[in-house]
Amino acid sequence: MTRIKISAGILLFMLCMSIFTGVWLNSRCTDMIERSDRIGELYSQGRSEEALAEAEKLEKEWADFRKAGSLMVKNNKLAEIDRVCTRISYYAGNDSQELMPEIIELRNMLDKLREGEIPKLTTVF
Repeated sequence: MTRIKISAGILLFMLCMSIFTGVWLNSRCTDMIERSDRIGELYSQGRSEEALAEAEKLEKEWADFRKAGSLMVKNNKLAEIDRVCTRISYYAGNDSQELMPEIIELRNMLDKLREGEIPKLTTVF
């Protein structure tokens, strides 16, 4: 009977951690998607300095997320987002035309990361 209780406790712990991770990952990715959209809006309105400030905030937010996210998500999923995130702040600072495609790419990558970590019947089995 003790083994059953221990096994049930372990399964319950794993379930709770899975739910917490999914909710946390979803909220953080959604926040970063909104920030990247804001950068795109500011840049298209010609407010490059504000777009650069937002890009630097996004880069800092990603760095904070990356520390904890690397424990919960495979590293190869995060590596490419690292590169895109640093390019966004560079392009925003240099007023480059490549900023908008990078923002779109970052948005898509974050959305795929968020959707890929949500447990679904097709991803579990």
